[in-house]
Amino acid sequence: MFTTRWAAAAACWVLLTARCLGEAAGDVTGTTRILQLEQAAPFVYEEGRRCDAETGCLSATLVTEARGVDALGDFLMEQTVYYTPSGAPVTLSTRYYGNGIQVFRQEFPDGLRGTSTGDKDAVGTCFPRLRLPDTPGLRYVTPGGYMAGWTLLSQGSIASDLNWFRDGEDGGIVVLFSGEIGEPMSTNVKLDRGNRTLDWGVQGQAEDIHAGYASEVILVAGNEGINKNIMAWGGALRTYHDTHKLQDPSADYLSYYTDNGAAHYYNPLPYDNLHDALLSVYNFSVQHNLPIRRVQLDSWWYYKGAGGGVKNWTEIPEFLPEGIAGLHQATGWPIVAHNRYFSGDTDYAQQNGGPYLFTVDGDTLKSLPLDRVFWDDLLDAALAWGLDTYEQDWLDRQYLFTGALHTNLTLGSSWLSDMGEAARRRGLNIQYCMALVRQLLHSLDLPAVTQIRVSDDYILHPDQWRIGVTSLLAHALALRPYKDVFWSSQENINVVFADCEVVTPDVDQPWRLWHLYSGRANVSASGKPCVAWQDIGWDDRYYGVGLDLNLCRNPENLRDGAFCFTRASLDMPEESWEWEYCEVPRCEVDCYTLSGALYLGSQNVTQSGRACVDWDGEHGIDGAVCRNPDNDVAPWCYVTEGHTERDYCDNKCPEAKELNPSLQAAVSTLSAGPFAVGDKAEALNVDLIMKSCNADGRLLHPSKPLTVVDGYFFSPDYREVWSAFSQVQSYLFGIIFLAEVDKALTMTPSELNLVEAFTTTTLVFSNYPQDLAYRRVVSPEEALDLPSCGGYLNFCLLYTAPLIQTDIGDLYILGELENGASDFSVTCSFQEGGVMTLDVAARTCIPSTPS
Repeated sequence: MFTTRWAAAAACWVLLTARCLGEAAGDVTGTTRILQLEQAAPFVYEEGRRCDAETGCLSATLVTEARGVDALGDFLMEQTVYYTPSGAPVTLSTRYYGNGIQVFRQEFPDGLRGTSTGDKDAVGTCFPRLRLPDTPGLRYVTPGGYMAGWTLLSQGSIASDLNWFRDGEDGGIVVLFSGEIGEPMSTNVKLDRGNRTLDWGVQGQAEDIHAGYASEVILVAGNEGINKNIMAWGGALRTYHDTHKLQDPSADYLSYYTDNGAAHYYNPLPYDNLHDALLSVYNFSVQHNLPIRRVQLDSWWYYKGAGGGVKNWTEIPEFLPEGIAGLHQATGWPIVAHNRYFSGDTDYAQQNGGPYLFTVDGDTLKSLPLDRVFWDDLLDAALAWGLDTYEQDWLDRQYLFTGALHTNLTLGSSWLSDMGEAARRRGLNIQYCMALVRQLLHSLDLPAVTQIRVSDDYILHPDQWRIGVTSLLAHALALRPYKDVFWSSQENINVVFADCEVVTPDVDQPWRLWHLYSGRANVSASGKPCVAWQDIGWDDRYYGVGLDLNLCRNPENLRDGAFCFTRASLDMPEESWEWEYCEVPRCEVDCYTLSGALYLGSQNVTQSGRACVDWDGEHGIDGAVCRNPDNDVAPWCYVTEGHTERDYCDNKCPEAKELNPSLQAAVSTLSAGPFAVGDKAEALNVDLIMKSCNADGRLLHPSKPLTVVDGYFFSPDYREVWSAFSQVQSYLFGIIFLAEVDKALTMTPSELNLVEAFTTTTLVFSNYPQDLAYRRVVSPEEALDLPSCGGYLNFCLLYTAPLIQTDIGDLYILGELENGASDFSVTCSFQEGGVMTLDVAARTCIPSTPS
């Protein structure tokens, strides 16, 4: 029965929603009221000079009103035409709709020259410009950075927490709620902290605005809560853009992935190549009836060039000796193929002797295709070897480090639209990865873009399962949220992920060493707890280097090893902050990784406690140390003077572990996007994986993915309380997810965002963990006492079932409890005076007539 086993205003005012906190700490029960945001004077830059209406530099000559209708409904429009000192017209208008929606439009009929401010995070034109009031209790949420805004997601008080407000290139959506409706790739939102205004306009480094250019910003006002407002905002955008998405089998069926965090990420061991490694996964899946239906090939499979970008998007024979076509033929698996930004020396560019027109950034060594035919040819070639889904990764780096995307207003849109249209014509799906918020918004116009990564890479980021906010944004914009690959078992042997510090020479300065640590240590060498990087703003300062939580790190190789701050805050001068190194092992010096072929440390005792003897030059080695000169399974040494006996050494670096595979599986399933496992064949946990799909590999998704409840935005007590539902005809079956919730909570159906699941008497019951044994029967709108599910990475799943009244008694359909929930729907035609038997095995209803 279930689908899952885890399973605004007058011209100068805008209406928004705020939630008033109760007097008790952590109380999210409050009232809703209307806030007013005054509009400040608009401005533009022309020939490098700022012109605004307040100084008279931007003069208004015509004010009109008109009524009309568009995709959003009937509207009243107020329009003002301004003129710059050069005589260029600037048309600013606001359309007011009866449902609380406002659309702000700025248009440049003759274009505008010299609009660049020199600041990529600023705006070269501004409308609307909204003043932020000092209103107690007014808060903001701003997604920021890549992975649909997950990496720099922030929230806080407008009165006290603006240091964490994400704007400029990192931002794009402000949860007061507004976002770009037209031309999101060329539009910035800038927080003017001095004047306390939110400024929307053309990106700050755009040199000129061409004639006829226009952009729009939508504001959706409401008072029904954050979740409902976000969905209303997304619905308005989808309606305005007439958004329709292709069907997406790659998000509906079980997949195997090799991306960052997977056991076979750049690692074929124990095989010689990745063809054989993936064939072992295929053979295991056949032998154990594990219905994997497609495979993802990450960046390891193609040629890289200058700056690490794509030189040629063809397979490297050493990794795939049979080619991708050979792998596809051997397994029958459709291919999800990864791609990244293009290198400055890419073979495809005319500048390098190739056939296609590219723009090449000489400073960053990145390039961008300008020919639509490039995408046609690239995807046609890939179809021949089994391409099913095209994964465009590193979207943030391509945008941030390609200069032309900041100075040319239309290039960003044409780049993504050319890619998307080529895929649509071929029936291919596109997955966006590392997407900025502006790219998330642009996807509304692209039917082929159907799924998007909503958190950072697996393994290296222990909190990357926390996707409740970004999943809400993706779902509102008709995208399938994807958490990323995960291990279904706690351990995978001989992987590239180890809890040690990698020390390597600097390519440009070989005398200087790079110290990279991505493990989970979070205390200093003296035992002091580390300060969270976000609390001091370093996650934004050193964007994209993995400054998560309060983990020991070494951003941009600032110091000679992993470190953290032990006393620091934004209220203290930075020079007074206190820091210490962290005590973490160094890879290949204090311990070895993989087979230890690169180990150069001083270990001289074997696994059985025997002392090593001198190599005496054999294999070119001197000294009594452990080494692996012959590519054995581990470092070893001789333990007798005559070199007649040898023994292995056991100082392997601690390898990464998955601390809770069930949590990963539950979030992956209930997010309603792709579900991808990444273990080695022998570590695939078939029983756990099969909780998430049926025998054909079809994933058991809810109708609406797990997303945070409104309480998330007001109190840490509700930080990981999420909800989802499955709809079967007119019945809604709710899902409540609680993770690391240390105390029992009392919440109403409204606060759980599940009002429609509690329209009648409802049974609420637990299905994970097995020993929870939670069952409650509640009436509509009755508050629900939820259990505590505290502890690191601990979680609970509760399900709801509505009362179904029949002639023979009341009925609650719970599903297959041993599997978490049911994976099928059955249509039963109930007859008066008859009896209906539900055959679970056959998935049928059998009527019988009384004798």
